[in-house]
Amino acid sequence: MSQLIRGPYATTRSVHRRLVFVSGVAVMVLVIFMIAPGNIASKTHMALHGLCAQRPSHSLQIGGSTLPMDARMTGIYLGAAATLTWLIATRRLRSSQIPSVSVLAMLALFVLVLAIDGFNALLVDLLFPTLYEPSNILRLATGVLAGTSLGVALGHLFASSMWARSDRGRAVVEGPGELLAPVGLSAVIGALALWDLPLLYAPFAISLLLAAIGVFWVLWMIVLTLFSVRAWSCRTWGDLWPVALSSFCGAVATVSALALIRLAAEQLFGLPGFT
Repeated sequence: MSQLIRGPYATTRSVHRRLVFVSGVAVMVLVIFMIAPGNIASKTHMALHGLCAQRPSHSLQIGGSTLPMDARMTGIYLGAAATLTWLIATRRLRSSQIPSVSVLAMLALFVLVLAIDGFNALLVDLLFPTLYEPSNILRLATGVLAGTSLGVALGHLFASSMWARSDRGRAVVEGPGELLAPVGLSAVIGALALWDLPLLYAPFAISLLLAAIGVFWVLWMIVLTLFSVRAWSCRTWGDLWPVALSSFCGAVATVSALALIRLAAEQLFGLPGFT
């Protein structure tokens, strides 16, 4: 039995132990963050300072407190996290077939809509005539669409790089209609933010931090796997635990380093500080 556990592929029992270990590390990091000095607003603003401009005028407010990401970035990370969660729930993260042309076209359209809205907002900043009046609701909505595209892309790359035996006859998204599920889930969550219920501020702020770390976590797993001997070698989820643990540390380090770099730049060059 000990030989089986130490073999190249994990038994069911060792899979559970390894997944519990990685999950325990993630929970421990979250607990340390929660009990660290400061309130949720200040800690999440600082933690996400390197990922977003955090302009109050471009950000949603809940109960009079500004979320730690602006509306567009809130939508992007919300959409990506919701999409990855949906892919996990529907067991699509082993599906490595390239999505159909219609799905790819829809995903490209989502990104194009974000680009148009962003360009329109830029015209406002430059005091040029605009196509329409920008709003945080539009920033949130277009961010959700682009985040959905990001989530699908990460899901496909994950499935295509991890598994020794992926499902090459199935795509992570098999038709444009399936995109309604993650987009709808993101829309419901986004609507709760617009509800402006003070009780929801802390869950939203923490969820944005978790979403950012989650997106970087998956990205780190893809990169580390492709640049190591573990590419296309895993047969069970338990086989992923070394790269999953390393990638989680990489994700936390990346988010933290970006925040520290921006804080240092603000001190050195007199840039506007975080709000």
